[in-house]
Amino acid sequence: MLSTTRPLTAVLAIAAAATLSVTTPTASAAPATGSAGGSSAPGCAPRSDADHVFLYESHFDEEPCDVQDAAIQLARADCDWLDVYGGSASNRIALAESHEDAVDYPYIFVHAAITAYCPHHEY
Repeated sequence: MLSTTRPLTAVLAIAAAATLSVTTPTASAAPATGSAGGSSAPGCAPRSDADHVFLYESHFDEEPCDVQDAAIQLARADCDWLDVYGGSASNRIALAESHEDAVDYPYIFVHAAITAYCPHHEY
């Protein structure tokens, strides 16, 4: 869940910065889902199985579509970052700590991202 003290734009800014810092192509385990247009929330387009796993595990499954879209974008950027810098425990911790101002449960968020989108970084 997004922190009530930080607007959605903080998550979008982090996701954009993380995406821009990655210089290699996406190497995620799940196919692209068109997350910008759909969600698991009522009234939104359906998501992939990986998206549903991520949203449930990260506790974003009941958030509005735009919040879910931003969370998915950030989770995919996290996997891209791990692909470039490595999925070591220290890198996963650093990644979670970088999200402390953007999400309520940063360690759960990163774990959910890895589980859903880049399980090759699970140990």
